[in-house]
Amino acid sequence: MAVGFPQFKPSSMENILSSLSPTSVGLTQDKLKKIAANKSVEFVKSGMVVGLGTDSTATHAVDKIGELLHQGKLKNIVGIPTSKTTHDQAVSLGIPLSDLDSHPVIDLAIDGADEVDPYMNLVKG
Repeated sequence: MAVGFPQFKPSSMENILSSLSPTSVGLTQDKLKKIAANKSVEFVKSGMVVGLGTDSTATHAVDKIGELLHQGKLKNIVGIPTSKTTHDQAVSLGIPLSDLDSHPVIDLAIDGADEVDPYMNLVKG
């Protein structure tokens, strides 16, 4: 005897998705930020000029860039920090730094956003 599968209704799908929320599988907001930061660092290549943002997500990215430089997996990176805090963190990790006067073109900038809508418009606080 064949058993049919019930149709998924939007409300059923919402219940399924809400039961699989990041917190239900042990992912804190900080862990999600670290995952996002590490994913963004995958786009950093040797020789790039990289904008280094400020606050929690960017802190994880700067840590990862420092780690990759130390391991020799990245070379000749130039960081452009957006704050004194990021500057100090990058210096402590051995990331070479510069400014926009010396490097007016940035290959990639890494920073967090407070909100992003479906059209990829973002709010940066």
